[in-house]
Amino acid sequence: MRFSLKNWIIFGCFIPLWLLILIVGGLLLNAHFKSLDEQLLERGQFILKNLSSRLAVNLDKDESLVGIRVIATELLENRNVRALSLYDYRQFSLLHAGPSMQPLLNNPQARWQLNSQMAKEAESIRFIEPIYEPQYLQEAESSLQRIEPQGKLLGWVELEISLTPLLLYKYRFALLSGALVTFLFLLSFFFTHLLVRYLEEQLEAIRLRLKDAAQGYYPATGQPSKVIEIDRLEVESTQLIQQLNEREESYQQAIEEVREDSLGSLETIEIKNIELDQARKDALQASKIKSEFLANMSHEIRTPLNGIIGFSNLLSRTQMDLRQKEYINHILGASETMLGIINDILDFSKIEAGMMVLDEAPLNLRQHLDDCLSMFAPMAHRQNINLLGMVYDDVPLRVNTDPLRLRQLISNLLSNALKFTSEGEVVLRVMLDDNDSLIESEKLAVPEVGKQCSIKFSVTDTGLGLSEDQRQKLFQAFTQADTTQTRQFGGTGLGLAICKQLVEQMGGQIDLESIEGEGSTFWFTLPMSVQELATEPTPWLIGKTLGVLESHKLTNQVWTHQLRSWGAQVESWHSPEEMLKQLALSKVDAVLVGMNAKQVKQQPWLNGLTQLRTLRQANLLLVNVSDAEIHTHLRRQSAGQLLTKPLAIPQLRQAVEEVLDPTLVQASQEAVVAQKTAPVILVVDDTSSNLLLLVTLLKELGFTALEAVSGEQAVMRVEEQKVDLVLMDIHMPGISGVEATQQIRALGHQYRSLPIVATTAHAAVEERSAWLQAGINDVLIKPINEKLLTDLLQRWLGSRFSVEQTKGLTVEINQSEESWQACPVDHEMGIKLAIGKADIADELLGLLLANLNESRNEIEDALKNQDDDALLEAVHRLHGASRYCGVPDLAQTTEALETQLKAGQQKLVAGSLEQLFYEIDRLQDWYERDYTTDWHQKQAINY
Repeated sequence: MRFSLKNWIIFGCFIPLWLLILIVGGLLLNAHFKSLDEQLLERGQFILKNLSSRLAVNLDKDESLVGIRVIATELLENRNVRALSLYDYRQFSLLHAGPSMQPLLNNPQARWQLNSQMAKEAESIRFIEPIYEPQYLQEAESSLQRIEPQGKLLGWVELEISLTPLLLYKYRFALLSGALVTFLFLLSFFFTHLLVRYLEEQLEAIRLRLKDAAQGYYPATGQPSKVIEIDRLEVESTQLIQQLNEREESYQQAIEEVREDSLGSLETIEIKNIELDQARKDALQASKIKSEFLANMSHEIRTPLNGIIGFSNLLSRTQMDLRQKEYINHILGASETMLGIINDILDFSKIEAGMMVLDEAPLNLRQHLDDCLSMFAPMAHRQNINLLGMVYDDVPLRVNTDPLRLRQLISNLLSNALKFTSEGEVVLRVMLDDNDSLIESEKLAVPEVGKQCSIKFSVTDTGLGLSEDQRQKLFQAFTQADTTQTRQFGGTGLGLAICKQLVEQMGGQIDLESIEGEGSTFWFTLPMSVQELATEPTPWLIGKTLGVLESHKLTNQVWTHQLRSWGAQVESWHSPEEMLKQLALSKVDAVLVGMNAKQVKQQPWLNGLTQLRTLRQANLLLVNVSDAEIHTHLRRQSAGQLLTKPLAIPQLRQAVEEVLDPTLVQASQEAVVAQKTAPVILVVDDTSSNLLLLVTLLKELGFTALEAVSGEQAVMRVEEQKVDLVLMDIHMPGISGVEATQQIRALGHQYRSLPIVATTAHAAVEERSAWLQAGINDVLIKPINEKLLTDLLQRWLGSRFSVEQTKGLTVEINQSEESWQACPVDHEMGIKLAIGKADIADELLGLLLANLNESRNEIEDALKNQDDDALLEAVHRLHGASRYCGVPDLAQTTEALETQLKAGQQKLVAGSLEQLFYEIDRLQDWYERDYTTDWHQKQAINY
């Protein structure tokens, strides 16, 4: 609180002091008045004491009344004595002096007592004393107390003392004291006021002098003060003003010197400003050149890499010997490695140059994560690692973020986890980040649509783990945990550095937790805008009981939780023995069986599948292997459906529906057959190698591909023939891809919905946005990745892609008894293929039959070793041998299987392998039954 000096002195010193004086004075006055009251009582008691002894002597004499009157007259002369009364022992009045006594209102029983009494009334004090004969009195003057007599009672004497004189004295004394105190108070207040006024004047004078000094006016020395402290303050302020004056003069002199120097160097400063401005322009130009250089380098490097990788893939599908196959595999591996390094370097350069622009778009988070996991499923299968994704229920369904950068972050962490994990598991978890919300509340904040929420992504592995030293330098560029010459995992050391900078640019955090020798958990958090909340799972399995057999504890828990969220009752087991024991006691509607690469070869698990088939128990196999032969064998063992891990939740639901209702599978197959029209895709590219690569890939996938080498030709092709999708190169001479797209959109209403996908080696965020506004629907980055191409086609062509993708690649499975007994060799076809010569046809057929067991062994060995390249090589050789021998069923099966292997159609490979082994067994059975070395010649004679 702030007060003036006057208030501080008055309220802080003057008033408290006078309050203390008044309190002490009041206490002293009260003590004085009490002392007067006590003195009056003592005087009355003393008078009555002396009077009672004299009266006792006089009452025995005849002339007693005369002496008593004299005594009474003497007493009345005392101004405090009001009246006196004397009574005999019969209570008759003998004598009364003074005015009538006031009645005893407060103490009516005080009279006629045998001992001394005192009664205090409003205006007087009554003293009553009994009188006894003299011989019964004992001297008690010193104690002023009467000893109770034992003799004759003579009477009573009453003495009334008036309080009025005492009260008048008190009033006069209090009035005089109050007047004196008031006078002293006013006098002290006057002197205090003079002191305060004097101090205020002195301080105000000092303040005005300091104010003038602050404004640059330095007054002369002030007058000395009568107060020592004020005088000292005056002296100090005068010294301060003098010092300020001296400093200002020195500063002014320095300013003048600096001003003269600045004026002298003004021309130099202007020159420097011009140079700085030019340097800034040069820096902006250099940044622009660097950006253009990165874009050009990206295009120039990725374009030849696109041809190398694409044509190497195509070349790998042709017939080659083992050494050529080895060479092409080295080329593919080196190209992929080089592409990864180039991508990392370009991304790192963009981030360092500040040119990495984020492109936010709505994203289905769960579907996006399923796509990321499916990319790494083959790698996990090869290493027999349990790859699992867990999205917590409260995570929003759709968010607004950068899909490309989120996929890059997750893919980098998953790739590292799988790379450094030899056995165990890799788990991707997605949950709400609760660090911030728990600081203010114990409850986790619930996401709301349109608001930001922090989502945490973590990848946990059971790999090598990291030491504390390795953790500290892990996120630095060009740094790896193992920097020795013998490190076995490769890489540039840019992946985590890029992840860290991307996460920070997206407003999140990234870190890791690791125990050396036990594993690591890499995590990052990102703020995302909620577009749609996750809905509660539909309980469509109410009333159903399902079993889950999975030895991996976490996978078992995830499947069990998902099935229960769908309303099913779930029995969970970790071994086949537990499953069979429970199935013998209770019935379940279906069983989900999860197996890893080791368990598919262990007899207890195979026996369990056999028991499921024997019990005709509906089942779904989810295996951690990609081996087609193992898939075929497991299907035979269990007579159920088979899918690979990890499995997305929508696919899991569809599979469970088909297991519970097998008619759904047949309906799906009939819907596939009903589609007959192959989509037409127009490929536009001015580079012949890129054009040839795309056309070849599309034709192998079963599409009709049209070609155009310029934007003008593309517009003409679209006008001439109906197309379902256009793959448009952006950078072309003449009309660019963007201009060609705008011309196509302007052709009419039906062309506005035509999907047009840009194919380019470089696409910055601002360029992508401009292309989308110009009418382009999507962007495909070169070099062309076959999986990304198929995903894009499936996204824009929908169900037609899945139909036409399998067209021409499927083989009809026919293993009936009639088919087995039919002759697998077509005589007319064999003669025709042998240029009409039966002996050549017999020779070719004999060579095929002689090498048939060897071909089967090669295929089985390749399946056993999980060697896709060796499998493709064996099938290719068998296909080449069967094409000229008149065995149409075997030739058709091998052709379809080879095409499926090249296209990566793993879902179709298993069925085709099963049919292939059937055709080989059928041909060998015919060989043992009916074959002769001149079979074609005999058939020609019979014809």
